[in-house]
Amino acid sequence: MSTTNVNDSYKDVFSQKSRILIVTAHPDDNEVICGGLVARLIADNKSVRLVVTTNGEKGTEDKTIGASEFATMRIQEQKNAAKILGIASEECFNLGIPDGELETSVENIKKIVLHIRQFKPDIVITHNPDEVINTFSSKQNIRWVNHRDHRHTAIITTDAVYPYSRDRGFFPDQIESGIEPHTVLEMLYADSFENSLNAHFDITNFIDLKRRALSACSSVIDPDHVEEYIAENKIGNKYYEQLRYLSGLY
Repeated sequence: MSTTNVNDSYKDVFSQKSRILIVTAHPDDNEVICGGLVARLIADNKSVRLVVTTNGEKGTEDKTIGASEFATMRIQEQKNAAKILGIASEECFNLGIPDGELETSVENIKKIVLHIRQFKPDIVITHNPDEVINTFSSKQNIRWVNHRDHRHTAIITTDAVYPYSRDRGFFPDQIESGIEPHTVLEMLYADSFENSLNAHFDITNFIDLKRRALSACSSVIDPDHVEEYIAENKIGNKYYEQLRYLSGLY
């Protein structure tokens, strides 16, 4: 990250919130995107639910391990990392959709709506739904493809927030089962590094927990590369995670 001084937006965004829903595409995304923020939220007695849409079964070059075995490994790593950050086991979910096959279907929107209506979050965190190419630094020419599962997770989550979870007419079977509609007015989007709406969250006191959670995802994050992820959060002498903040969505 840049060495530019930034302000901690934690109180502005979270002081009046008690329930935070995080929806990511793969079992290691939460730790990379906002692992430090999650640890801080839980230390602040906030309730956090993590929903991962895919099983991550295809993210390996190892020819000796099958897709099913690798999926099992990654989901267990998701649980282990979540436990390190403080997420309760009953608030850690994996939808089990095959890696790389997540579609922006109404069926998948319904799965996220169920979690929104059940958990009733004050704010939702997910991936960047807007760009096919993520830009970390245009000056340093650091860019990468915004994974299709990331884009689709972000789109179905955004659609689930509005209007599907709010309006009673969508998925009436959920309403009939006793689950009430829920309105979410604020979201945080990852991988928006140069966006003017970015909010920065100081995770300096939680950087070791993030480090440990990243290390728990060892099937896809080489232990020798964990410090590279940590270094991306450093600004001056502190560590921050940044997310694009949108409020008053409708």
